[in-house]
Amino acid sequence: MLRAARDQFWRICRIVSGIMLLLVGLFLSLPGIPGPGIVLIFVGFGILSRDFEWAKRWHLRLKDTAQQIINRRKTAKRQKQAATGQEASHD
Repeated sequence: MLRAARDQFWRICRIVSGIMLLLVGLFLSLPGIPGPGIVLIFVGFGILSRDFEWAKRWHLRLKDTAQQIINRRKTAKRQKQAATGQEASHD
């Protein structure tokens, strides 16, 4: 009984903190408001993904999108260096 109550308490804490991080991240992502909005959204979905399947899907989608952006930037950087004749640095 005590263990079940403790587990339920921590689940509620995870859900509340995940939702709060998600909301703050969305607010900080608005134009003109400085802050790490996208990072907080990512962390919020990561916390919520432990309890909700929909949050897990969004978290994986964000991770895939971030990886694609990183790969495109690395490719563009290599192409630019090759075009200018600079030696490629190790990333």
